[in-house]
Amino acid sequence: MQLINDEYRVKLREQFSTSMEDDVILKVFKDDDEKCQYCNDTEQLMKELAEISDKIKVEVHRIGDEESKQYHIEKAPVVLLFSKRFQNGNARYFGIPSGYEFRSIVEDIETFSNGKIDLKESTVEKLKTIEKPVNIRVFITPTCPYCPAAVRIAHKFALVNKNITGDMVESYEFEEEAEQAAVSSVPHTTISNIDEPIIGAQPEEVFLDQVLFSAAQNQ
Repeated sequence: MQLINDEYRVKLREQFSTSMEDDVILKVFKDDDEKCQYCNDTEQLMKELAEISDKIKVEVHRIGDEESKQYHIEKAPVVLLFSKRFQNGNARYFGIPSGYEFRSIVEDIETFSNGKIDLKESTVEKLKTIEKPVNIRVFITPTCPYCPAAVRIAHKFALVNKNITGDMVESYEFEEEAEQAAVSSVPHTTISNIDEPIIGAQPEEVFLDQVLFSAAQNQ
C-alpha cells in the first residue's frame, strides 16, 4: 500500500518542479525488523518521495555499517539529508516523519535543494558565531500540528552552523529517550547544557537565546 496518495503526489510533483534546484540525498538507516517497527515504512516513504522527483535520491544503510558509524547512528529508523550545499548530516529525523511531520521533511528537502533558509538575518549572524557543539532535540508525535515548526527551526539552525545538530525525535518510537527527557507534551525541545526544555512552538528568538546560552556554557 502506498503511503503518499495520488492526489498529493501530483501536488508535490508540481511543487518540487519549481522549488528544487540541486539533488538531495535521503540516507535511511535501518535495523532488523524485530528491533525496528517503522524501519520498512520509513524506507518506503523516502522511496515514494524519490518517485515524485528525480532530484531526490535514497540510500539505505544498516545499523553497524560504516555509514552509521561515521554519523554515530545507533538506533533506527533515522533519516539524514544531504546536498552539495549541506553535507554535514546534522539535520536528522529519529523516527518516521509521518502525519504532520511529513511537512517538515518536504520543506527540508526544498531547503537542502535551493539553499533558502528563512531565518532573520540577525539570527543567522548570531548563529554563525557559535564555535562549540550544541544539540537541539525536538520531541514530537505525528498528530501534533505545532511540532513541524519547532523541528524546522532546529534544522535551519543546524544548516547555518555545522556545530549545531538538530534532531527530530518521534516520542513513541524512541520512548526511552522521551522518558529520560520527561516529555509530557509536544513539541518538547531540549538543548544541551540547559536544564529547562522549550515547551510548545516558540519564535526563533526563543530558540536562539537558548542555543547561544548553551554554547556559552561550553566555553
